[in-house]
Amino acid sequence: MSTLHRRTLVTAAAGLGAALVLKDAVGEEKPKDKGTPAPSPAQKAVIEASARCLDTGSVCLARCTDHLAAGMASMADCQRAVMNMLAVVEAMGAAARYGTADPANLKALAKVCAAFCRACEKACEPHAKMHAECKACGEACRDCAKACDALAA
Repeated sequence: MSTLHRRTLVTAAAGLGAALVLKDAVGEEKPKDKGTPAPSPAQKAVIEASARCLDTGSVCLARCTDHLAAGMASMADCQRAVMNMLAVVEAMGAAARYGTADPANLKALAKVCAAFCRACEKACEPHAKMHAECKACGEACRDCAKACDALAA
């Protein structure tokens, strides 16, 4: 490419850039971002409960895995329930935090999440007296299910 062609291209690009800046400065109306609405109190409750459920569930899952590795087969149901709960609660928490989901879809997901939390709570129950991790996970699941029920209503 010759020097003349390069200069022409650079001059044209600079002119285009200046025109775009001037267009903004003159006040060309831009589409306004409506943003996401503030979360409702029910969404805030789900966001908080799901975060606690994820924290305690991760600890419980690690404990279940340790016990299974040590030959404690009775922890298998708890481990399965926790793994499934973690996947659903993570999705629920994210959808509630984003605040962009269709309300009907968010309510449907909350109903499903509550069911997974209840199943996990039930699976943790037999171990709650022996393992603090199972007790904490079961309690967090119960609270998350209640928060999801309120959002689904």
